[in-house]
Amino acid sequence: MLPSFMLLLSSTAVAAESQFEGFAAPTEERDRESKFDISFGGMWSSGNIDSLTLSTSYEGHRRWDDHQMSSKGGVTFGSAVPDTDGDGRLSEEEKSAGRVETASRQEAWLRYDRHLGSRDSFYSLAGGYADIYAGYDSRINAQVGYSYRFLDAPKEEGPALTGELGFDAAREEAVESVDTIEMIYSARALVRFALDLEEGVALGQEVESLMNVQTPEDTRLNTETSLTAKLSESLALKFSYKLNYDTQPVEGFSKTDQTGLVTVVTSLY
Repeated sequence: MLPSFMLLLSSTAVAAESQFEGFAAPTEERDRESKFDISFGGMWSSGNIDSLTLSTSYEGHRRWDDHQMSSKGGVTFGSAVPDTDGDGRLSEEEKSAGRVETASRQEAWLRYDRHLGSRDSFYSLAGGYADIYAGYDSRINAQVGYSYRFLDAPKEEGPALTGELGFDAAREEAVESVDTIEMIYSARALVRFALDLEEGVALGQEVESLMNVQTPEDTRLNTETSLTAKLSESLALKFSYKLNYDTQPVEGFSKTDQTGLVTVVTSLY
């Protein structure tokens, strides 16, 4: 993958796992709460380069008493006019041939948390994604585990630190050129850190590890670094960088996937 940030926007969609961290248990003052956000981002260019990348996602949760339902998902699409002769420029003939698809990813996750106290919960999760440019016609997985918030940020002030331990079962169906179907059983660990740098500006860091319990050398590492700046009560600008490393990817595909994105986040409620 090219290191250039702008080129990353039009690269293969990230083969991210369910890096879906639960929320803290409700306090007496916040025993019922709903939140739903939608994000939009993309890049378009024409002339010497002709490419288009669009990304949209959602994330929301509903909390009541000691229970919480959460969901997140998204779609990424990319297309470009390829330099088929490799001379470093787009000829009129190449432009007239039209665009080809360069990225296609769809994902969705649903999670339930049963809170035990003010800081911890048991969780279960199901979902998956399709990303042919990462080698998967589909990757569907389910998880169970335990989540604990080591540091809490009252009223979103100060740092927050959460850890999770769990078990993940995934059914991987590779693209037609590879034509394999596998069941992967993994031990899962996640650490998530968040910090308000100043009013309306927040830094986030998340690291997830998935280690195949049958073949420990088959391990995935997924990370996301984000910086969110609040523009208004309902709008924010988010910069994010995702890195996904798989020691044993689908045959013929890269071990490392990277994506940089700039998105506008709107809170519906």
